[in-house]
Amino acid sequence: MFIEYIFTQDDGKVLQYKIDFDRTRKHTLDEKHYPNWAQLDFHQCTNCPLKIEEYSHCPVAIDAHEIVLGFKEILSCKEVDIHVITPERAYFKRTDAQTGLRALIGFVMASSACPVLSHMRGMAYYHLPFASLDETVFRMTSSYLLQQYYVYKKSGQFDLEFEGLKNRFKEMQTLNYHFLERIRAACDADSNLNVLATLFTISSMLSLSLERHLNEIEYLFE
Repeated sequence: MFIEYIFTQDDGKVLQYKIDFDRTRKHTLDEKHYPNWAQLDFHQCTNCPLKIEEYSHCPVAIDAHEIVLGFKEILSCKEVDIHVITPERAYFKRTDAQTGLRALIGFVMASSACPVLSHMRGMAYYHLPFASLDETVFRMTSSYLLQQYYVYKKSGQFDLEFEGLKNRFKEMQTLNYHFLERIRAACDADSNLNVLATLFTISSMLSLSLERHLNEIEYLFE
């Protein structure tokens, strides 16, 4: 399955990314083909289970490095036309570059080989660009409950208090913080930094106030 993002600037410049959901990579890659900041031990996440003896590069950094390079000269406040093409439908939005880049980076991270983000693959497969915070809460909690259904079928256990989901948000906070340090070393423009900072803020906010967000949409089910 492929998902394609096309960014068209007012001056006619086009940035186009076609991402294979089922992409695979070797554990050890040729260092000369990738930037130094993509190496696994460069600001490696403190909760990363990968070992430098087995992996040469960070899976998320490898997947994201071409996107980061493409956006080095684009400011986050700059408006662009964004087309997103999935196997089922196409989306369009004219908005600031940061919004589109956040959606693209979010998909790339969630569909990467990063073990910390492996639980996000189900949501990535049913990717929704430009999702609002309420949509994100709805999708993440629904996805978690579906996973719990499969866990229950195997073990008889079911987490209805979302304790596991809250722990995931904390893990994502740690990952986003350290990945932001990688991006700082890679770019001068502010788009990439703002995107990762926003992702960090969302995961932090959801880990602290998930119940409040769930209460806000409870009326939809009454």
